[in-house]
Amino acid sequence: MKLSLTFIFLFTLFCALNGFAQTDSAFLARTINALEKYSSANPVEKVHLHFDKQGYMPGDTIWFKAYVVTGENHSLSSISNVAYVELLTAKDSVISRMALPLSSGIGWGDIALPALLKTGKYQMRAYTNWMRNDDPAYFFSQQISIGDLQTVKAKKQNITAKPDVQFFPEGGMLINGLRSKVAVKSLDEKGLGEDLEGLVTDNDDNEVAEFKTRHLGMGVFAITPATGKLYKVKITCKNGNRYAFDLPKAHDEGFAIAINNTQADSLSVRIVASNKLFETQKSAGYYLLAQSAGKICYTAAFRLAAQSFNTVIDKKRFPTGITRFTLFAANGEPLNERVVFIQNNHALKLSVTSAGKTSAARQKVKFSLDAKTADDSYTTGSFSVSVINEDFTPVDELSENTILNNLLLTSDIKGYIEQPNYYFTDITDKTRADLDILMLTQGYRRFEWKQVLADKHQQPVFEAEKSLQISGYVKTLDGKPVPNGKVKLLTTKAGIFMLDTVTNENGKFSFNRLPEDSARYVIQARTDKDKKNVMVVLDTLSGYKSFAFRNAPGEKDTIKELTAYQKQVKQQLKLSLDKRTIQLKEVVIKDKKDTPKDIFSHAEHPDQVINDFPKEPTGESLSTFLGVRLRGIEMRSSAEGASFYTARSIAKYYPNPPPMMVKLDGSIIDPAIFSALLLTDIESAEVIRTTGQMDMTTGAREVLYLISRKHSGTAIKPSTPDVITYQSNGLYKAREFYSPKYDKINESDSKPDLRTTIYWNPTIIVDKAVAEFEFFNADTRGTYRVTVEGIDADGNLGRIVYLYNVE
Repeated sequence: MKLSLTFIFLFTLFCALNGFAQTDSAFLARTINALEKYSSANPVEKVHLHFDKQGYMPGDTIWFKAYVVTGENHSLSSISNVAYVELLTAKDSVISRMALPLSSGIGWGDIALPALLKTGKYQMRAYTNWMRNDDPAYFFSQQISIGDLQTVKAKKQNITAKPDVQFFPEGGMLINGLRSKVAVKSLDEKGLGEDLEGLVTDNDDNEVAEFKTRHLGMGVFAITPATGKLYKVKITCKNGNRYAFDLPKAHDEGFAIAINNTQADSLSVRIVASNKLFETQKSAGYYLLAQSAGKICYTAAFRLAAQSFNTVIDKKRFPTGITRFTLFAANGEPLNERVVFIQNNHALKLSVTSAGKTSAARQKVKFSLDAKTADDSYTTGSFSVSVINEDFTPVDELSENTILNNLLLTSDIKGYIEQPNYYFTDITDKTRADLDILMLTQGYRRFEWKQVLADKHQQPVFEAEKSLQISGYVKTLDGKPVPNGKVKLLTTKAGIFMLDTVTNENGKFSFNRLPEDSARYVIQARTDKDKKNVMVVLDTLSGYKSFAFRNAPGEKDTIKELTAYQKQVKQQLKLSLDKRTIQLKEVVIKDKKDTPKDIFSHAEHPDQVINDFPKEPTGESLSTFLGVRLRGIEMRSSAEGASFYTARSIAKYYPNPPPMMVKLDGSIIDPAIFSALLLTDIESAEVIRTTGQMDMTTGAREVLYLISRKHSGTAIKPSTPDVITYQSNGLYKAREFYSPKYDKINESDSKPDLRTTIYWNPTIIVDKAVAEFEFFNADTRGTYRVTVEGIDADGNLGRIVYLYNVE
């Protein structure tokens, strides 16, 4: 029987369906206005970092460029002028943090890795203060491997654990009597995709479907569940192990949504009601809305005059990226959702050319960069260029976190995306189909419709920073907010600089337009009646979890890929010593004067002494300096500050070991005061692993003694609750990448040039013409890889990889 269908496809806000038009228009108008209001109050910023390479060694420098965008068109953001870039350990301790200045959403910087940095997996993270209003899972996050100059060995693992297998019905649920797609996602114990095959059976052991995963443990099958039936999925892993899982139970009433995203230019949408729903809700009204990046791109209203609703939608309606379809009931209740990825051809057409594909060592090479939009129009944009030798620096093209896959895909999804560049490197029918299955298995919830429609979404807590700022709360000693409190900020760097302000009704205060250089501030708070019985609590950037290294979970073994790189760096260190290098003889000190540590002596002999603290600022924090030098001690960051734990206490008192006691000039200090100390404040540090009983007050058995430079007038006194000190490192001033020139013969030319990053330039500008850049090759032969990433003034993204040989 041929089913008739009454529906309306809305090209504009209004529709003209008899008896349904006014209600239609009212709901759609309210929904569009609510989303516009929400999006206006909560614009989304995204950050992408382009790195010079994927793997590093201790002593290397990480070079990067930040692109901060906003809106559905990914325009360069003018919301924030400051971004925060962090290097973290696998256990969330911050090794380095910088405030990066942004100009129209663009900034660049570098991180010098300590030569004594422990090898392993680290995380690079980037975000703006405004982004802190959203879930930290949306921060930029990328795992990097830092290898070992002494031993780089791959660990073999015998994985036999039961895989984690999940099932995702299209539209959110299975409906009895309605055919639906079910996506499958299988993960091994490291969180990586594990391929398998499966057989679906009912409770009478009848076979109803079978499947094989298509890509990285993901696949799909179709099923028409029957009333009264339960289903199991019997899987067989590649190693022959077999397991059984229950399929989600089907519902008797509801809708099945099917979206066909295989066509390059259009989407086919089919919505089918269950028999029971069609019988009881015949002629009821429903709405289908599709939004991308907070903007509604498609609306349709239809009645249940037939059991199914079908439509074809032109993909030109949508921007490239994730689109979220939602089916609403007439009362505004969201019923089903389906997320799709739209791959329109909006990327920039980039072209890199040179004189030839073959070059010589130390030869100057010149390149031209040409950028056009999809319609072949010249454009203006900002780009970054990295050049490495592929033979010595590991490259995993499919796993690379690029400006395309990050800003269009991974930045909008909380879950980990394995091999994100697979879906963008060579787009085919297969990659499109695999990407659609990926969308079926991933969550996309920038907001909840119910909260938006009820206008009950949370108001932003963190301000968009136009400059450096210090913010926080004034509270009573029992934690209640102090409204109308008086707050003063003072620094004496480069003369006296003082500001004052008043807290709002929640006790909140902020100081903006602070000096860009590093400075130490004193912040004092009083009540509106000048009473001192208050405390200052600053907003902190600490305390975010790494959400399991969202862009590289588990132990994907890239350390072994660094073996050639390790040999290259080791050779570079060995050969870089020249004739002017002098090996000093050992000097024996016969006598010494009293030092601060003699004054604050303790009964036990120290297990470790650190006395090479710099007297001048180096840009390194005290916690980072100690973290790479303390033996058998782990540093952990929290919202309160940095704490230290010995391996012994971690093993004995896991999962809640007591932190080490930290003493400054003989007085116990807490993590907050420790975090306020400068590296240059400290003369020396000693570690005592006591053999006595545990301190019952602090729970600590081990002690870290810090001795300040009292003789230089920089001793720190513990803060009182109403007066605190805060050290700002200021806005980071990026260093310039050194690229040697061999135009003229000089003495330095005799040293081997074994650069691992051949060239880095974050300041390439294409202004409706060809941009040029040039550099000299290193001494290493091999395949040189030129990677260009960037964005134009309209938010169009581009990336290109160019290879040439050095012989």
